[in-house]
Amino acid sequence: MSLLKLSLPAQRMATDVVMCVALASAGLLMTATVYDYLREADLLRSFERRNALAETVVAALDRDATATLEAVRGTALLAEMMPGMTGLQFEAYARRLQGIHSSIASLQWERFTSNGGYIFPPNRSGWTGRAAGQLEEAQKDARIVGTPIATGPFALPETSRTGVALTVPVYERVPGVAGTNRHIGFINALIDTTELSRHATFQAKSAASELLITERSEEDRNLQVYSGLSDPEHRAGHDDEGLRPEKADHLLELSFGSRNWQVLIHPVDEKAAGPLHRETLALVVGLVLTALLTFLLARSQQSRRQTEEATEQEKLLRDELLAEQSRLKEVVESTGVAIWEYDLTRRYLSVSDRWHVVSGYTREELGENVFDTWYTLVHPDDRPLITNRFATLSEVGSDRFEYEYRMRQKNGQWMWVQSLAHVVERNADGVVTKVAGINLEVTQQKEAEIRIHALNASLEAQMQEALARSEARATLGTLIASVSHEMATPMGNSMMTASTLMAQAVQFDAQLAAGNLRRSELNAFVAGVKDGNTLLMRNLERAVALLKNFRQVAADQASEQRRSFDLRQGLQEVLATLAPSLKRHSHKVHLDAPDGIEMESYPGPIGQVIINLINNAYLHAFDGMEHGEVHIKATPSTTTVTLQISDNGRGIAPETLEKMFQPFFSTRIGQGGTGLGMSIVENLVKATLGGSLEVQSTVGQGTTVTITLPLTAPQPTPEEDAG
Repeated sequence: MSLLKLSLPAQRMATDVVMCVALASAGLLMTATVYDYLREADLLRSFERRNALAETVVAALDRDATATLEAVRGTALLAEMMPGMTGLQFEAYARRLQGIHSSIASLQWERFTSNGGYIFPPNRSGWTGRAAGQLEEAQKDARIVGTPIATGPFALPETSRTGVALTVPVYERVPGVAGTNRHIGFINALIDTTELSRHATFQAKSAASELLITERSEEDRNLQVYSGLSDPEHRAGHDDEGLRPEKADHLLELSFGSRNWQVLIHPVDEKAAGPLHRETLALVVGLVLTALLTFLLARSQQSRRQTEEATEQEKLLRDELLAEQSRLKEVVESTGVAIWEYDLTRRYLSVSDRWHVVSGYTREELGENVFDTWYTLVHPDDRPLITNRFATLSEVGSDRFEYEYRMRQKNGQWMWVQSLAHVVERNADGVVTKVAGINLEVTQQKEAEIRIHALNASLEAQMQEALARSEARATLGTLIASVSHEMATPMGNSMMTASTLMAQAVQFDAQLAAGNLRRSELNAFVAGVKDGNTLLMRNLERAVALLKNFRQVAADQASEQRRSFDLRQGLQEVLATLAPSLKRHSHKVHLDAPDGIEMESYPGPIGQVIINLINNAYLHAFDGMEHGEVHIKATPSTTTVTLQISDNGRGIAPETLEKMFQPFFSTRIGQGGTGLGMSIVENLVKATLGGSLEVQSTVGQGTTVTITLPLTAPQPTPEEDAG
């Protein structure tokens, strides 16, 4: 498919791909060209370096070999010049010479006598076998040519090294016959080829190479003269064997004592430690640069395409945004929503036209910057709320918030405004600098909400009052049951005593009618009547006291009548009335209240509060305990009295303590608890008695309820009297 038939994005993509391929191809071609050029240059440089190295190594070997030959030849000349030299003198000279030339392992002067013997017999201990035979052959050749002759390589005695023997004929002038010399012996030297090659080996190692010296034998075998190779099995390699030039062996020849030695220079493999070849480096760099340039080109093209796509997308979004703004404006105008924007840095507030319609003020009346005029129209009670709301914007995690306030319209009416806002802009420090939002007039909804709140408050008050009365009736029922149970004992005792007295009276009347009444029987009858009357009076007095306390407490509970009373006496009456129901438990209630605390208040609600707190202690605090104690302590002051009701029970958990005054909250819901007791206590203390209430509790130690009451309760309001 041709580019003309593709879509515009596809054409751009195809063009970009072609450019990337062209750039990659050009980079690869250039890299290959540079690689070939550098490889050829390295080949030439390696060849020159190898030749220079071979010449240096062979020159060092030739220099040491020549010095050794000359030293042995000089010894032969010394022997010719000093025919009368003794053996000790020769040995001293030989030691000095060996000190100078470490390659000479030993030096001997083999001299003949006229009768075929030796003046200096040679030490042949190390010249046995092949070495001795080679030395004899060399001596024959040396006598013929008159120059130093070397033998083939052989193992040195008592070492693992290789050596060669070097022999030089020694002549003596014949007296009286000019130009005539007579052969008188040989100077024999044992040459250590390792020491002879020491300098050459050092030169080779400095160039990362190894040295091998061999000699071609008559049997066409290579005899090893010296080996510095790390691989004994190495075979010489050349350029035509496919080796790199710097890795190929170099083979030269050297003459030593009429022997032709082959000098092999073998480069050591330095792949691990050697420097990276220039052609390899150029290849890597070229490939990396090509890949990098191709990648950068692709990224640049991708970025360009993304920019173009983003530009086109932005244009589409801008068109959609304009259309959405137009639709939003129509919606806002139809719903009556006013839009505003506030710049906190400049304290500049701008509003939409709808705001002028809602408030009744024209744009000229509000001014260009609406902030100052608008703030003066806000209800004084709502200004601190708005100021604080905007002052704490930076501390709020969310960017959306709302608030309500009242504003005076041009007609003088107060209208409620609900403002829904969000943060539009923050500076580098996160401080809010611009806010925008909408305003809704919610006057009717707010007024309806206020009426609903007022109705709910009235219903809640009525419910609390009904609950209090219900609780009072329940408490009164409990008191009736307790007093009825307690009065059964004295009334039963009274009935039994009256029956006994009646029976004694019938018996006395029968005895009196029979005329057999004795004085002792009369005295017994009088004593029985007296004791019965005493017992009857004690039980009746007890019943009367119970009825009196119950009548007073019941009247107080039922009527909530305000009257003057002694606090201690009122508390004792409540405890006495409650005592019958408390006797069923082993717990105790202690009262610590001084006499003379006169109160003008409501004894009924006070008693109901005390009863509820004692019942709560018995029901909750002492649950699972055998011996609990409740202490009621009254402490008067000038105008108030403080009641502390404390127990040594289980205590109240903090999470329960926070909710204990909420209506219908109870830890025993479903087990007979209603959750209204403490709510009624709080309502009685605060609303009816005009006091305050505080609860302190520690889990495992107990709870203390502190109630502070005025000695004179507040007068009820007319609304309360009417209710």
